[in-house]
Amino acid sequence: MATLNGTDLGDIQSEDQTKDSNLLQFPLPASDSSDAILIDIMGCFRTISLSGIITGTVATQNTFIAAIEGLVDGNQGSGFTFVSSQAGTSDKTVLISSFNWNKQAGDVNKLDYSLTLFQGGI
Repeated sequence: MATLNGTDLGDIQSEDQTKDSNLLQFPLPASDSSDAILIDIMGCFRTISLSGIITGTVATQNTFIAAIEGLVDGNQGSGFTFVSSQAGTSDKTVLISSFNWNKQAGDVNKLDYSLTLFQGGI
């Protein structure tokens, strides 16, 4: 079960994590890529992209929306604990980059959403 700051993220449909080393890249003119100069001085960062489904009454869905939107309030402090749906991975401190939810008229008991998180804190 995936959670964000203790809030159950429901049925995770996809979880994508990218850890980027943020290398400085200097290709050399008239040279192959094997001759490029790569410098690792900028540190790294992780982006976590989630899509999920919350099922339940409209009240349950609204509670979920309020909980997540309440975290994205312009003052995320030192971050929130994200527990992945992938068993065996460590918990991560994250800030929320974006939260998007989508309601389909044909299924009143289902709310689709997506979250983009950045690992780190202040």
